[in-house]
Amino acid sequence: MKPDTGNTCFTRILNAVLNGSPVYVKPYKEPKVWGVDGIGEYWYGAEGGEKSSTAVVGKDAFSLYKIIEHDPEKFLGEKVVARFGTRLPLVKILTPKSRLSVQFHDNKNELWIITGTDKEIAGGTPWIIVGFSRESVDLYGKAVTEYYKKSLEIYGGALNNLIEIMIESGYEKLLNDKKDVELASHEIVHSKPGSSEIARDLKKLHVAERGLDVFYNRQYVEIGDVVPIPSGTLHALGPGVDVVEPQIAGPTQSLEDGTTYPVRYAFPAYPREGAIKILEIDRAGEMLPEVVKKTYPEVTCETDYILVERLPGKFEDKGLEVHRITFKNDSEYQQSSMSFHNLVVLEGDATLFIKDKGYSIPRAIPGGEMLIAPASAGSYEIRAGKGTQIIDTFTPV
Repeated sequence: MKPDTGNTCFTRILNAVLNGSPVYVKPYKEPKVWGVDGIGEYWYGAEGGEKSSTAVVGKDAFSLYKIIEHDPEKFLGEKVVARFGTRLPLVKILTPKSRLSVQFHDNKNELWIITGTDKEIAGGTPWIIVGFSRESVDLYGKAVTEYYKKSLEIYGGALNNLIEIMIESGYEKLLNDKKDVELASHEIVHSKPGSSEIARDLKKLHVAERGLDVFYNRQYVEIGDVVPIPSGTLHALGPGVDVVEPQIAGPTQSLEDGTTYPVRYAFPAYPREGAIKILEIDRAGEMLPEVVKKTYPEVTCETDYILVERLPGKFEDKGLEVHRITFKNDSEYQQSSMSFHNLVVLEGDATLFIKDKGYSIPRAIPGGEMLIAPASAGSYEIRAGKGTQIIDTFTPV
């Protein structure tokens, strides 16, 4: 296709892509009650409609979805489109100030690359939940999902009984102010000596929480850790753990959402006005009834100057591969590809060169940009200093 000679933002960005120039990507910001400053997820992708990220070239900005839709072969690559269609893999940055819901995916693999931790928000050493605990699997074996579901039912009943008694006792405003059932109940118990019913139900909730916690494998994390989340695996990000998360977008099955109020995700048999979803605890049996085995990056190239690792996740047959490029010394990294490449810096500074023109690769920070080299670029070069690390997300062909 010949470049368009129009004079709009859309045509100027499209012409740049057709000529092999990269685009900076501004994220769509997904509001979440658990997110820092009210934003929990930053999406770098081409979802349809208002959730599309924004492609930026110079002062021009336009929906990335519309740019790719107009000429997917030039942006994604002809072989990519022929094999996987016109969907751009999604990369997110997540910034939780509280624990996320416990969930699993029935047909989606994810990858967490830990980019930031906040011990103050985490209340100590930052952690995540990945899979069932060794204790629970040793105790229940393949029946671990069945017993987990029973514990979810007990927890749901205890949480909702506490909500009801708080509302009946006239503390609905306090629940809304605290935005957490447990915190609000604690305040009443410690400030109102006669609140015996609330104290009783709060104690029952604590017992139910301990019954759930035995099933969760808590894994302590540091910046730089790489954690794959295979399809069917129980998981949840802990508070204060920021991640870059490449994925093939797909549905989520939520099982437990903590004590946030108002209730976002309601338990079956306990509908709540305003709840956006009913927890899918009846699907607990679809999860992997096992302890998740740790997997590690695979070295694909190593020299005195460069280390390239394929990060775990087993996405390749679904159209996603993720590399971590580490510069062991000041050097250059050359790449020739028939796919797009979404680039973001974890550590250090790096510059992308296409046709001898340089473009700074952004840092992986919440709300920051990423840089995508379209397939039409054909080849490119990255120059960076010692210790620089880059995440490269693309589709293998």
